[in-house]
Amino acid sequence: MSPRLSLVMIVRDEADCLADCLSSVRDIVDEMVIADTGSVDGTPEIARQFGAAVFSMPWRNDFAAARNAALARATGDWALHLDADEVLDPEGAAIIRKTVDEDGCGADAFEVTLANYCDDPRAWRWVPSPPDTPWARGRSGYLPVPLIRLFRTRHGFEYREPIHENVTASIRERGGVIRPLPVLIHHYGYDPDETRRGRKAAVYLEIARQKASAYPDDPKARHDYAEQALACGDPITAEAECRAALNLCPDYLPARFTLVTLLLNRGDLDDAAAQLRAMEKDGIDLPHLHLALGAIALRHGDFETAEHRLGRALALHPRHVLARLYRARLRDLQGRTDLARAELKASARDFPSLPEPARRIQALQLREQAEFLLRGSPAEALRLLVDAQREDPEDPWIYRLMAQALESLGEIDRAARLADKARALAPYLYS
Repeated sequence: MSPRLSLVMIVRDEADCLADCLSSVRDIVDEMVIADTGSVDGTPEIARQFGAAVFSMPWRNDFAAARNAALARATGDWALHLDADEVLDPEGAAIIRKTVDEDGCGADAFEVTLANYCDDPRAWRWVPSPPDTPWARGRSGYLPVPLIRLFRTRHGFEYREPIHENVTASIRERGGVIRPLPVLIHHYGYDPDETRRGRKAAVYLEIARQKASAYPDDPKARHDYAEQALACGDPITAEAECRAALNLCPDYLPARFTLVTLLLNRGDLDDAAAQLRAMEKDGIDLPHLHLALGAIALRHGDFETAEHRLGRALALHPRHVLARLYRARLRDLQGRTDLARAELKASARDFPSLPEPARRIQALQLREQAEFLLRGSPAEALRLLVDAQREDPEDPWIYRLMAQALESLGEIDRAARLADKARALAPYLYS
């Protein structure tokens, strides 16, 4: 008899997405065990339509406790963990079923990749979706997160930590064998804005704070708190927790990258570059590292280094859209406007759900029209430049031309402020 597979879930008010999730796995699982933590929208009824065993449990701000309660009711030999806003594609589902039928081939747990779909290419882990894939559902890319989602039951494996809960530590403690599995779980509920300001944000922040207080010597706990604080707009706490994590484990890569993000956000470019070069010295060769160093070089006017770094990022990942957008900026600052426009058009074509390429093309067109009108009609040129600035607020040429238009109109103080903005974005334009 083949080993049995149990789908194990916790849910609450997931009526809008649960059916898609369960439909994607009902042909490969032998049972569905679902803990409902207080739904009022018909979620339990939908689950039961798929034959799921549903039980209610109170929510106590502890994801690990809820998952372990569901896991305890599973009768299968293997457990598959999904959330309601996730689905498996047929290929991934088949791989999981085959793996279970083979009883893991000596492994006790498998690490898959969670694809958090979003249009947020400035997130350091973001990667573009494959061209024309239907599983992206119109999103240009995703944040990949390696997670253990398939593991044996009845081996003492349990979830730990109330937020960012994971089963990895208990598997390792019990000598379990962990292997990678080439499966992508498609996650459609990831929302950066909800993470920053939604109802869940405050709850997750408090849970992360409690976890960091309970485990002050755990670099992951400290960094989890840092990430949540950063997402909620508290960079001071985020930096303090990042540095605490790195004091505990100087090589902890997630904390190193989060610290770089914090330094870049507040304009400490030299410190950020030093951190990145230290990572490079340690053998880290990721597109995001080269992209950040290229962006810093571009801000300093070091076009040669910027070209090299952006080229390396694209060599590692040819569809890295943010590297392409920075390369368009580089071309524009070099005075190669036609090449910049071509790069932006190619990015707009390849990533139609991203608004930035199209907006920058529009800004470039408005800027060129304004430059033509600047001497004869500075007021009209200024109007066009204001529109351009709304489309591309990071273009130093726009601010420089706005300053020139305002000088022509006699508004010297406003012109000086905009010239300062241009200098802040590209100091070398005034050297």
